[in-house]
Amino acid sequence: MKRSPSTHPGESGQALVESALVIPVMVFLILGILQLGMLHHARLMTEYAAYRAARAGIVNHADCEIMEKAAFAAVLPTLGPPKAGDIDGNKIGGRVDTLIRVAKVHDAYTVGNQAAVNQRYSGVDLERLRVEVLNPKRSQLAGLFSTYGSHMGGRELDYDDVRDAQVIEANLLTVRVTYFYEMRIPFANWQLHAFYMGREALNGLAMRGPNFTTQKVNGGSLTQHLEDQGASQDDDHQKIRDLASGNVFAIPVIATYSMRMQSNLLNNDTHGPKGCAVDG
Repeated sequence: MKRSPSTHPGESGQALVESALVIPVMVFLILGILQLGMLHHARLMTEYAAYRAARAGIVNHADCEIMEKAAFAAVLPTLGPPKAGDIDGNKIGGRVDTLIRVAKVHDAYTVGNQAAVNQRYSGVDLERLRVEVLNPKRSQLAGLFSTYGSHMGGRELDYDDVRDAQVIEANLLTVRVTYFYEMRIPFANWQLHAFYMGREALNGLAMRGPNFTTQKVNGGSLTQHLEDQGASQDDDHQKIRDLASGNVFAIPVIATYSMRMQSNLLNNDTHGPKGCAVDG
């Protein structure tokens, strides 16, 4: 009886080799697609958070605390569920109960053994969400309140006064939200982290000059070299790299939004833009 071609002994081995080559690639591809999809969701929610922060600010005198709470509420759908545990003697078992405690990027992993994680991430205090007022600029506030606001004792600016061009410009509230989003898909998270840090390093190539390309890697990998260069950009990148050493991978997602004030800007360290206004 003639043997069927499909039962040739070499074909099963060939199929096994092909599967061994294709399956890991497919798994990595699927994980990458999942993580990119979640990152895109985080980007959309960050844009919504900037809108919510600006909306809350224009009706609440650009109060930084209120804007931060509004922005944080907008990104809640992107947060992973915290682990049940105990913080400062308070039993925690659900996501809603821990929201006010998830202030730092690595806090979602600290519920249950705060002391051990504090030691592991010593010095890493990267906030999960940052709200900044880009307009009016911090350097402009003192002059605006001392000159235009003098007839009000320097306490506030009229939001509906159109007689002064500087006041009109200052009353266009511009808010920037930076969300340090945690990537939680295995393999894809550290891969995207490496890509991001390498891109940041290459973006600074022109400023670094020829020393960047000629610098010795000291026996390490090029990936590690690029990550070290990316981490040297500023404190935020350094903290992102430090978190990555503890297998917590974060990436900043940034969005801005502008709205015309519907309440007076207040010259107040607690209730007003002074607490989160920046110059750049």
